[in-house]
Amino acid sequence: MLFLWKSQNRLVYKLIVSILLFSGTITVIITAIQLYAEYRRDVNDIDVFISKIEKSFLSPIASSLWHLDMQSVRLQLEGILRFRDIEYLEITEEGNKVVVVGSPQTKHEIVKSIPLIYNFKNQDREIGKLTVAASLSRIYSRLFDRAISLLISQGIKTFLVSSFILMIFHLLVTRHLGSINLYLKSLDLKNLPRPLRLNRRVSTKHDELDQVVDSTIEMAVNLHESYQTINTELELRKQAEDELRESEERYRALFEDNPIETIVVDKDARITMYNKAKKTSGDRLPRIGDVMYRDYAASHLIDMHQELMECIKRGESKDFSDQDYKGRFLDIKMFPFEEGAIIISIDQTEKKNLEAKLQRARKMEAMGLMAGGIAHDLNNILSGIVSYPGLLLMDLSEDSPLREPIETIQESGMRAADVVSDLITIARGVATGKDVLDLNTLVEEYLDSAEHQKIESIHPLITFKTALDSELLNITCSASHVKKILMNLVTNASEAIDGAGTVTVATINQYLDELLRGYEDVRTGEYVVLTILDDGSGISSQDLDRIFEPFYTKKVMGRSGTGLGLAVVWNAIQDHNGYINIKTSKKGTVFELYLPVTRDEVGIEGEAVPVKDYLGHGERVLVVDDEKRQREIACGILTKLGYNAEAVSSGEEAVEYLKEQSVDLIVLDMIMLKGINGRETFERIIKIHPGQKAIIASGFSETADVKKAQKLGAGKYIKK
Repeated sequence: MLFLWKSQNRLVYKLIVSILLFSGTITVIITAIQLYAEYRRDVNDIDVFISKIEKSFLSPIASSLWHLDMQSVRLQLEGILRFRDIEYLEITEEGNKVVVVGSPQTKHEIVKSIPLIYNFKNQDREIGKLTVAASLSRIYSRLFDRAISLLISQGIKTFLVSSFILMIFHLLVTRHLGSINLYLKSLDLKNLPRPLRLNRRVSTKHDELDQVVDSTIEMAVNLHESYQTINTELELRKQAEDELRESEERYRALFEDNPIETIVVDKDARITMYNKAKKTSGDRLPRIGDVMYRDYAASHLIDMHQELMECIKRGESKDFSDQDYKGRFLDIKMFPFEEGAIIISIDQTEKKNLEAKLQRARKMEAMGLMAGGIAHDLNNILSGIVSYPGLLLMDLSEDSPLREPIETIQESGMRAADVVSDLITIARGVATGKDVLDLNTLVEEYLDSAEHQKIESIHPLITFKTALDSELLNITCSASHVKKILMNLVTNASEAIDGAGTVTVATINQYLDELLRGYEDVRTGEYVVLTILDDGSGISSQDLDRIFEPFYTKKVMGRSGTGLGLAVVWNAIQDHNGYINIKTSKKGTVFELYLPVTRDEVGIEGEAVPVKDYLGHGERVLVVDDEKRQREIACGILTKLGYNAEAVSSGEEAVEYLKEQSVDLIVLDMIMLKGINGRETFERIIKIHPGQKAIIASGFSETADVKKAQKLGAGKYIKK
């Protein structure tokens, strides 16, 4: 049968399975019947033997028992035990075992108790009971052996018969069916079919296979003729369809690829088609047959159905401008034609948004320029208020009555300088250095600062919590800016809570790979996220788009805010190449600040240099600054420290001065309103005095001119 299995003939396989299943089932049934008959016969033999015991053995056993001849009783019981399938006998008297022969070996047994009757003085007396136990295990064993023998013999017979049937069936039928199958698979409808001949003896009488062969050849010929006819028709139809398709494709290309959303309606305003731009617009797609502006439209556009019907009936074009349910600004145009109308919707949202962004950018730029200009002027004015008290304090004793009022003046000047610093930050011109720092350390330093303690005293009912990531990565940042960010956001969070509440400051590492609200693009990568969370009343949607504008505030001016806090936060985060994400609801607000991670280690913080180490010994210092007060303050401080200080008001004066003189150090202002700037001044000076030492001082950021001057040999860049 191996060749039959290798043929992978499903018909043969089914026949094999059917024969085997049927034969096997019949074999099992017949075997079961035979075994059951033998089982009943063996059980009946046991019952017959027990009956013989009652007839033949009970009287002698009862007599021996009556005469207490226990040896005789035991011998008789042992004689019974020798019979097949008897495994246990016992005699009991009043519930007590008197004689026991054999032992029960299995749980499968037939047990019968027979009373022992003895006739004494013509009276039958029950003197005990004989219990006989016959085992079925031997019967089961014989039946099992018999079953195996029957199944093997029947299986061999079934296998041989099945093999013979299958061999005959294969020789007469299935191998020829395989040939017919191969013939059909090899048909090529383009050519006339070849003759089909089966590998068997030619007979004068046609049987069923001959009929199948004739029908197969006839079918192949018919298929070939039909194929030729259909192929000719298809070529003609294809030619016509190609011409029609080219015409339709030209039309559809104009319609589908049009970037403007277009919908075509019939005379009843029912939608007949729409283009690709409509499918990709993100709107709910219309259904063909919907009535435009009635079945398919936002509710506030339903009134336009009448306008559309008038457009179709009167043949007049119509134009509208409206905003849909998604907030898109649309220019809608209706054009009538013979079979209905074409409606196009031009999305002007991006244009509107760009215009709004441009206006906001110009506004922010104007405010920044204004803030920068004001800050520059105020910075020069405040320099006297902040610095002159310092000069005076250097000459006063610790117990002088003038020290306290002068320190008050200095403190007020410093507070005003903080506001000016905020303005400069908004103008993106503050001069701050950035170092590799641990954000957790900055948070802890801020929470221990006097500024935060003041907030805690103003809001005693608010609980301030932290959730700082112990595995936080480092960032490159300005410590002063980060602390100012913390102060502004914690202050705002505290003022957003009416009464008792909680403000939480948290840090965590996060991989950012998705867009944030308000940003068209974000740089994918690792960030440290600083989160300030409050459970206040939240921020309204009207305020949310404006909170970062300078001078925009909901607080009372002069009492709790200047309107610069969040503008400072925004510009500081921009300077740090970070992002801000805001989540707000009636249950509170979350500010998430994303700051780029650095793998550099935190540097060792230098120790404060004592004033005595600044003291000079008559070294000559030239101060170059266009502001008179700045020159006076710088010269005053340097003179107090033991230096021989002189000053000039412009770069040109400095060059002329150094043509005749030499100095040990130049303190050089980088931005001077008149004449040449600090870089050009330094370029001319080093031509006169190569290797001249200089320090660059400015209140603005480190510009390209500063870096060029440092490449030429200038030293550190310090903030005024």
